[in-house]
Amino acid sequence: MPQGSGDLGTRMQRLFQALPPGPAIIVGSDIPAIGPREIANAFRLLGNADAVFGPAADGGYWLVGLRRSPQLLAPFARVRWSSPHALANTLANLEGRRVAFAAMLSDVDSEHAYRQLRGQWQRLIPSRSGR
Repeated sequence: MPQGSGDLGTRMQRLFQALPPGPAIIVGSDIPAIGPREIANAFRLLGNADAVFGPAADGGYWLVGLRRSPQLLAPFARVRWSSPHALANTLANLEGRRVAFAAMLSDVDSEHAYRQLRGQWQRLIPSRSGR
């Protein structure tokens, strides 16, 4: 699905609007430690909340999920993206709503983060020789 134009919040809001009815989760593509267990847990958490977030160590988030009924929330206005304030800004837009949190995972936003997480990736990718 094409992302279209606009900042990250505009693109995510557009995606939530375009998806069929029901709970939905968006996950970052730069999360080496993510697995099926993390996604399943986020959907479980969303069952009792209006929104769910997977916080990242840098102040952002690697996952956002919205219940989307009875109305679609719009939590992405006035968020300082790519900053240590992204999650806090988004949560401020959800004041009075039930919010749940998944596990904190690290994302890869810089060369430094890549170097820190590179060893974890190597453990996550099975070797071809089966060792």
